[in-house]
Amino acid sequence: MLPVLLFVLVAQASGQPTAVADIAQLKIGPPKAFAEIDTGKLKGDPVRLAFSADGSFYLRVAETDRWGNERPRHYVIASSGAAPTATDGEPPWANAYWLWKSVSIAPGVPDLRFEFETREQMKTAVGSVRDAGASQSRADPSQPQVATDAAQVQKVKTVTVRLKREIIAEGVNAAVVPGRTFGWAPAPMGVLAYVSGKKRLTLIDREGRKREIEGAANVLLPAWSPDGTQIAYLQKKDRKKYTLMVVDVVVGRSPSSAARLNGACSYGGASP
Repeated sequence: MLPVLLFVLVAQASGQPTAVADIAQLKIGPPKAFAEIDTGKLKGDPVRLAFSADGSFYLRVAETDRWGNERPRHYVIASSGAAPTATDGEPPWANAYWLWKSVSIAPGVPDLRFEFETREQMKTAVGSVRDAGASQSRADPSQPQVATDAAQVQKVKTVTVRLKREIIAEGVNAAVVPGRTFGWAPAPMGVLAYVSGKKRLTLIDREGRKREIEGAANVLLPAWSPDGTQIAYLQKKDRKKYTLMVVDVVVGRSPSSAARLNGACSYGGASP
């Protein structure tokens, strides 16, 4: 694990060009169905999606017990779009992919990073209070009701992740899972794909420009291809069924940016 992490960090800090894609210039195709996924058969909820350089995918699903412990299962989806095939564990390339896809700093663009905010409040079922003895939000509550509400006071901890003031992920009394609702583009694009509050696939770039991808709804686990030319995601159809969708992306660049990019993106990981 440590050598892979060091490799990723060195790659991101190795003087790669910092030309940044302008999402207004991206040419984005319509979402296309790639594979159907039935998590009832796979026995677990999707928790990780990794996009290989050869066009195949790694999918991890997991069953979670009441203590938060996961029982993971691992699958590979071939580039042909065939049904998921069980595998013994996570491929090394998928682990390296996840490291740059889900970190807090954009690969190759060190000044583009997440901002984290943590808030703690005391709340009851009827609203926020400062302490258990404070007056409630109900009008003239009875003493028994005040006692009942006070007994139900709970501390609520909210962790919010923002990029350019936009909420990217939020956890309420729960950890924010890196990569579940967002995925960085490979270096040096400086673009983030994330799930908006309306569960739509949205892009945001270094200048804070946003762009919603038409037709991409009920999105989970957005993941860029290592060359930056496609975005994959799971589209939820019902409680147990998903469709793996793929969107084609063509990067529009200024002549100076094109010269520096030289048509190549890097993700700092080994190919499978």
